[in-house]
Amino acid sequence: MPFNKVTLLRIGAPVAVLALALTGCGSHGKKGSSSKSKKHKSSSSNFSSGHKSGAKKSRSAASKLLKPGQSASRAFREDTGVKPFYRIAAQKVDIGTNADAKALVSDPADAKGKVPAVVYVTYTHVTGDVVPEFPRVGDYADVLANGQRGTKVIGNVKEPKGCADSDDVKNWKDDQSYTFCNTFLVPEHPKSIRVTWTEIGGDPFTWKFS
Repeated sequence: MPFNKVTLLRIGAPVAVLALALTGCGSHGKKGSSSKSKKHKSSSSNFSSGHKSGAKKSRSAASKLLKPGQSASRAFREDTGVKPFYRIAAQKVDIGTNADAKALVSDPADAKGKVPAVVYVTYTHVTGDVVPEFPRVGDYADVLANGQRGTKVIGNVKEPKGCADSDDVKNWKDDQSYTFCNTFLVPEHPKSIRVTWTEIGGDPFTWKFS
């Protein structure tokens, strides 16, 4: 399988390692505990001319394939009403086995021909509003395997090592970064892996891992 050495894609990692990682990735959309989120008034965002220029660069980034770890930036409106400017970078994808996939679903038939893919994406608050709680920016990452969109595994358990729980993030300010993880079921033996991020109605950022 022709993977780029700099992609950090791991194929066939030991089950014991993946079992710990796979129990932690969050749900698509809000987690159960996020229902406690309260409405907050949005403070005015003062973007410099440099960040307005950054918006133009984000459109350019959305039109090309990015390398793992390469960043792209965009403003994103959180559920609490604030709209900070984030720098976003997909870091790595861990691929498991069919046995791992079966352990994630109640019906083994749902895992037929599937393996789990754990996606790690780092988000940095660049400027704009402080995010008081429950950031949802991490919910918008997806994975494509052989051109097919993965099926997100929803869970409300501990995050894997190196990943933050978005429900625990409070008062997210400029220059602070968090890595959020999501788990998907994808076809076995994927030859092509892409990670995408986009808000609803936006142009996606796409990272090529293989």
